Amino acid sequence: MLRIINIGLILILSFGTAVADSFDPFPIDIIYPKPFATIGSVDSTFIFGSVSPDRVARLEINGQNISIHEEGGFIAFLPIEPGAFEFDIMAISHTSDTIFLDWPIYVPVPGKSFAYDSLFIIDKNDFYGNLSLTEGDMLTLTIQATPGCKAYFSIPGYADSVPMAEMPPRIQPYWGEAVFGTGAVPDSMKIRGFYSGFINIDYRKLTDSTRVIYNLKAPNKDEVLSRILKEPVEFIDFELLKLLNIKGQKYESLSRVYLKINSDDFPRTLRFKDSVQIVRVGPMKGYLSIFQPEGVQAVAVGREGPWIKLRLSPDQSGWVNESSIEFLDAGWPPPRSYLKVVRCKSESDRLLIEMPLSARHVYRVEEEDQRTLRLLIYGVTSDTDWIRYDFNDDNLRLAQWSQIEPEVYCLKLCFNKPIWGYDTYYVGNTLKLQINKAPQDIDKMRDKKIVIDPGHSPDPGAIGPTGLKESKANLDIALALRKELEKKGVEVIMTREDMSDLPLYDRPKIARAADADLFISIHNNALPDGVNPFENNGVSTYYYHPHSIELARSIQSELLKGTDLNDYGLYHGNLAVNRPTQYPAVLVECAFIILPEHEAMLKTEKFQKKVARSIRKGIEKFLKEYDRE
Repeated sequence: MLRIINIGLILILSFGTAVADSFDPFPIDIIYPKPFATIGSVDSTFIFGSVSPDRVARLEINGQNISIHEEGGFIAFLPIEPGAFEFDIMAISHTSDTIFLDWPIYVPVPGKSFAYDSLFIIDKNDFYGNLSLTEGDMLTLTIQATPGCKAYFSIPGYADSVPMAEMPPRIQPYWGEAVFGTGAVPDSMKIRGFYSGFINIDYRKLTDSTRVIYNLKAPNKDEVLSRILKEPVEFIDFELLKLLNIKGQKYESLSRVYLKINSDDFPRTLRFKDSVQIVRVGPMKGYLSIFQPEGVQAVAVGREGPWIKLRLSPDQSGWVNESSIEFLDAGWPPPRSYLKVVRCKSESDRLLIEMPLSARHVYRVEEEDQRTLRLLIYGVTSDTDWIRYDFNDDNLRLAQWSQIEPEVYCLKLCFNKPIWGYDTYYVGNTLKLQINKAPQDIDKMRDKKIVIDPGHSPDPGAIGPTGLKESKANLDIALALRKELEKKGVEVIMTREDMSDLPLYDRPKIARAADADLFISIHNNALPDGVNPFENNGVSTYYYHPHSIELARSIQSELLKGTDLNDYGLYHGNLAVNRPTQYPAVLVECAFIILPEHEAMLKTEKFQKKVARSIRKGIEKFLKEYDRE
């Protein structure tokens, strides 16, 4: 319960709102964390908010004196403890009135090893649902159980007593690292008793769903003593002796998920039904290929919950969500094409490379360097005798095919100039790779089309100590940047000009519809629980595709010169607004809105203009240095 105390008077508050008529407490407005919130499992975190600077002379949280900005904002980074935890806040007025505020949160208790005096098993596999496996798959399973025992698993009707090895103690990523640093994690923060085992799936079928059986057996006396005697004296864990109380006992547990092996459900040809499909390297894992169009076909060979495994080639698999695909009729053959000819067509603002196929195949575009692209097409075999260039094009230096795997066709394109942007799409079954040319008069700002995206709205984004919303701060900087660019003759397209709602994925659509030359998204930063904001802050810039990195570098360097803020880094970031391939795109984190000093600056026209001017200079630098070796 939140409490506020004023010299003998106790008021019960509901989420910080006073309810007494006889007492007008000076407000303490906590922005983060919210009361009763569950935060990350960390050993230190920040708390920030504001007080009335004309009424509060001193602020203490958990006994530490906290600096108050002249506008009333404050932030503290303090040690916390697992479980129910309270920040004890004391504010003292200029007239020595004192208010105490208890601010409760919950910190998840870090994991522990199981005790040695009983047998226990927990399934620790992060599967997204039931499994369907096929020949050639490897099934790896992990449990947490009583340390020092023997573990194995069985698949009824398929495999019996598959051994599981006890792994080295696991380090918990937050607890310990923040205080002790990497490599200095105490034994008390390590979890023992993780066992892992694997089995290679062969041709045999297990069509009925079944659950894996885990078995744990306590060691006998000789095994316990042998293990103890193998360790140097300083590393002996004498808790192992407790295993003697349960020697020879056994324990059995079932997996959380069911599995099928070589069922009749697979293989099966499917078709993408979403207009923009992502193929991942694993269920909910990194992106293998983005922007796959509707109608692309592939072969499904397995499943993990809602995630469908694709066989792209003998050595390459991918994963898609079942909500974005439809299975074709049983017996529908996998897509196969033999690519005979590649043809290039030059237009005023682009180079089109056309590849007629027999079906729509999964593809992947890789930027090897600033002047080299590789297009991989899965399920395609070369029959390519002809590659036709367009002699009016002066950019494509070399086009060369290779069959890098039996079912993976590779087209390598080497250019004379740095890659500006590209698009990949199907017209019928013809795959088209569109190489966008750099704008005319590349070294000048005039007549360039630049999209400015003030991040967030309708969501507020991060919120500063005195309540400044990031969505508002982003808009103020974006409007200042528009003025800077328009002075240089730039055609500016704003994704929003006010605080109106604009969904995230509509922002790149605006840029593509406008045939943008550049895309700049404006943001202001915050931090996750457990990261010290006094040591980790500044300006940072993010790109996704390699052809955007030089724009990111140029803007970051000018922001550092123009703002005098810390360098928080240049990042490759998988951010939605940076993923489109048609143009260079970056996201800029101009300041840290959760820091009182930064929040105060973000409210001023002076700082907004300073940031806008720096971004404009960064764009100018990028354009002037384009195509320089």
